[in-house]
Amino acid sequence: MESPGTGWRPARFLTSLVVSLTLVSAAPNATGVSNEKELLAAFKESFAAPDPGARAAALTTLGDASRLLPDKGTGKRVAQALVKGLEDRELEVAAAAVAQLCSGRDVDTVIGALDPYLRDLHKQLEQRVGNPDDTVRSFVDRATVAFENGCRALANYKDDRVAALFVPLLAGLPADTKKRDLGSRLVGVLATAALEQGTEAAAEAAVNQTKTFSLPAQAAGARKLHDALSGFANKNEMTPPEWSDAYSEQWFAWLSANRNKLPKKLGRLAAPPTNEPSHPQNGQPGKSG
Repeated sequence: MESPGTGWRPARFLTSLVVSLTLVSAAPNATGVSNEKELLAAFKESFAAPDPGARAAALTTLGDASRLLPDKGTGKRVAQALVKGLEDRELEVAAAAVAQLCSGRDVDTVIGALDPYLRDLHKQLEQRVGNPDDTVRSFVDRATVAFENGCRALANYKDDRVAALFVPLLAGLPADTKKRDLGSRLVGVLATAALEQGTEAAAEAAVNQTKTFSLPAQAAGARKLHDALSGFANKNEMTPPEWSDAYSEQWFAWLSANRNKLPKKLGRLAAPPTNEPSHPQNGQPGKSG
């Protein structure tokens, strides 16, 4: 999805409108009669469109219409259709898919698809952050937003498999250098996503990273890390330390006092979350050029 500043595109608007009308016509009627088969068939046809805006619209319309089904779109077939958007090379299409996966979707399908999607985005950011080329920098900004949104969506599914993704990614973040800001770019969202799982390992990884993001050299990442830890502590009624030059030492003391209150394991999530993620999705910046 491009930002409003990228300009008006009548052809794309008309294509998206046709997609929406086609899928809405296949949605359940006012009596609540299921139409999942027809809905998925219409989506398959619409999602084959060459225009990424039309493909994004197909995902959005399928997701919204599926909420009117008797199972409210929690079935595996709907989820399997929606995660196809994560394989699209256009970030706006994947963004539309992520927005529909934030809650109420088949757990195994969501985790099984968002895990490799986020690992791939992380790898691409590792390879490109710091590249001075304008086109690459534009991609990095857009991919960062896509990564953040994907993390927020997946973090809503409290599960050991989700913790097994976020905790190592958080623990492996490097400190910023003069040319690369990967660490401070991602530490806030990764710490928040890992801590959303609420495990002892997640808290330990976040606190350990206060050594990497030390003051004053790593102030940007340190502040984001402190804010994520503080949000987690307050949510769980474990009073956080105040922000200070000694923030790392204070967070280690906090962990020592509170680690026994945190679970070591979560198990597997049995049913999709019905609540929305703690943090909303961000809009995609427009493409450069």
